Amino acid sequence: MTRTISIDIYDQVQTANYSSANQTALVLLIISFVVLSIVYGLNRRPWTVGPWR
Repeated sequence: MTRTISIDIYDQVQTANYSSANQTALVLLIISFVVLSIVYGLNRRPWTVGPWR
């Protein structure tokens, strides 16, 4: 059986297990932030002096 994190959070809320749902959502938020930070960091162009190109 395959479960996604979002469905797991939904199931936890439906069973009134809010603390576990909050912890799972926080982990998902932290993972998303880290991945997006890495992607933006790799795509960032260094500052240049002079005319824009």
